[in-house]
Amino acid sequence: MKTACTITLILSALTVPAFVCGEEIPFKTPTVFTEQIILGADEFTAKNENAYLAFPAIVRGDEDHVLISYKRGRSHANDTGAPLEVARFNVVTNEIESRKIVSDDPSLIYQMGEWLRFSDGSLGNFVDVQKVVVDQGKRANHRVGVQFVTTTDSGASYSPMQPWGAIDGVEYGYVFDGVEVNGVIYVLAMTFPELSAAKTRFDAQGKRIYGTVTALSFDGKEWKFERNLTEEFGGAAINESCLIASEDGFIVATRGYDNKARLHRVDRTFEVRQSRNLTEQYDQIRGIVGRPRLFREGDGLYLLGRNYRKTGKMELCLFRVDEESLEVEQGVVLGPRNQAKIVDGYYAMPYFTGSAKDRRLNIITYRRDSQAKSPDIVRLEFDWNEAR
Repeated sequence: MKTACTITLILSALTVPAFVCGEEIPFKTPTVFTEQIILGADEFTAKNENAYLAFPAIVRGDEDHVLISYKRGRSHANDTGAPLEVARFNVVTNEIESRKIVSDDPSLIYQMGEWLRFSDGSLGNFVDVQKVVVDQGKRANHRVGVQFVTTTDSGASYSPMQPWGAIDGVEYGYVFDGVEVNGVIYVLAMTFPELSAAKTRFDAQGKRIYGTVTALSFDGKEWKFERNLTEEFGGAAINESCLIASEDGFIVATRGYDNKARLHRVDRTFEVRQSRNLTEQYDQIRGIVGRPRLFREGDGLYLLGRNYRKTGKMELCLFRVDEESLEVEQGVVLGPRNQAKIVDGYYAMPYFTGSAKDRRLNIITYRRDSQAKSPDIVRLEFDWNEAR
């Protein structure tokens, strides 16, 4: 084990045990592996249709189906008119049963949706909606405020797209994740300066102003502000984050604009109790863990996301995390499975199929290699008893 430096964190009266920077994570690559292209870009290109299939998010519609929302655009960003589409995918037959565009405004970009499950069983898809504008003489993507649709029949039909609106006087531009605890939904969402009275994302010197990540809650009647997490976590600008319930609070994973990946333990009011900087601690987490997702299976806690190890290649990695110490116990490389250079992709979400004896980890993600013009939406399947 390398010994580059030693750091002790003191947060909210709790001292986190010192750790040694440069630690190695034991990695493995599963041998049992299946890959399926669920939606191929070539199919849409051949029809002269929007073929940039990106940013999938999933939710269980019912026992046999997951709903997959994704952008149907022309590029990673700046593609005005890109709609959000939802596919109803049968996890038994591994086939798409239906597809539906749920938003299609030619002046807007429906960049990415995030699913929330409400206590009455209905589902909502909350969308990061953007518009290309000129801001202080610069071409920029402005958030215009989250919009959402709902479904009460597992994706057979959807409500019209509608604005989320302001919560305690603040409008949000991007919903990251949500979890239900005792009938209350807790959500991570991000503000943006262009949604404030300033109407710009730049300061007087032309420097970008970053938004803040906030914890919100919904009790079935109204949304309310819980805590400014950017401030609570020390003030470093953060973007895409995720959370999972843990004991009497939550564990939150953050993606920092400072190119750092961190895990935080917070109580039920989102006051921080413990933090760990994974990028500083581990050699094989070279920067952020892109679009992180936390999930629990059996007695294990896992962090899934895009990662760069020493090779410098973009990889999809699964990390097993000790829930008490927040240390990474193991890493698993889930993709790519060949020498392809992935240049865009690996926003990923899991679901499980099969019995305990034959448990299968399924990953829905998107991926574009250096030889392709547009990414595909793919399903990766692993033997969980080997991959975990």
